[in-house]
Amino acid sequence: MSSENNRGIVLCFLIYIVLCATIVSIIERPWLIVPLGTPMNISAENFPKGSFQTAEDQIKAEEISNITFDAILPGYCGISGVCYPFKDGSPLIKYFSPGSTQCERIDPILYFTNKEEFTFNVVHHVPLYLAIAGSVFLLFTWVIGICSCCNESCGHCTIYSVIAVMLTFSTSLFLAGGLMFFIFGNDDDSCVKRICGSVSSTFDFGHCELGWSMFVAAGGLLFGYIVAILSCVLAAKTPLSRKETSNQVIEVQPAPRRDGQMITSRA
Repeated sequence: MSSENNRGIVLCFLIYIVLCATIVSIIERPWLIVPLGTPMNISAENFPKGSFQTAEDQIKAEEISNITFDAILPGYCGISGVCYPFKDGSPLIKYFSPGSTQCERIDPILYFTNKEEFTFNVVHHVPLYLAIAGSVFLLFTWVIGICSCCNESCGHCTIYSVIAVMLTFSTSLFLAGGLMFFIFGNDDDSCVKRICGSVSSTFDFGHCELGWSMFVAAGGLLFGYIVAILSCVLAAKTPLSRKETSNQVIEVQPAPRRDGQMITSRA
C-alpha cells in the first residue's frame, strides 16, 4: 500500500470521527443537565404559551406559581429537544411543556412531512438547522476523503486543499448552531430558560450543569479544526501531479552537399 493511500485512509478516518461526534451531539439532548434533586421553581412568567387559555386555568396557574419542588429525575436540554425533570404523566408537566409530555424533540423534517402543523421558531429551528447543515457538509467532506485514498490531485489543486476548506466550513456551521443555542438561552421559548431556572445572560446556565453531549460537540469541533489544519499541511507537502507532455523531437537531417555546395531543388 502506497503512502498516498495511507494518508487518505487516516484522513478519512479522522473526518469520520468528527462526523460521528456532530451527529451524536445533535441526536442526544444532554447538552445541559438538571441534576437529580435540584430545586425547581414554577414561575408564571415561564409557563408555556397557550397552555392556560381559560380563566379557571389561569387561576390554578397563579395558585401554583412560585412553588418549589425537587427534581425527581435528571432533566436534559439540548439542541434537538428537552426532557423535563419529572416522570411522564406528572401533573407538573403542563407548567413546563406545551405538549404535556416529559420529553420533546424538535422534528427537523416536519415542514416536509406535515406542513400544516409546522411553525417556524427561530429559537428552536435556527440552531438545529445550522448544526444539521454542518453535519451534512461533513458527510460530503468524508466522501471526498474517501476519494483521497485513490487520487491526491483534483485539477489545479490537491484534494487535501478541498478537504481543508470544506472541513473548516462545515465545522464552522456546526459551531454557529451551538453558539446560537446558547445565545437564545435567555429567550422564553428556549429550553435553557424553561428548566435551568433563573437565566440572566447568554451563557448563564442557572442551576444546570454541562452535559456529556455538550463535551462531545466541543470535542468534535476542536478535532475538526485540527484535522483541517492537518489537511492544510498535507496540501502544502503534496506536489501537484502534472501530466508530462511528450515532446516529439524532430530530427532535422542535413541537406545533401556536393563538393561543399548545398544542393537546392528548384521548382
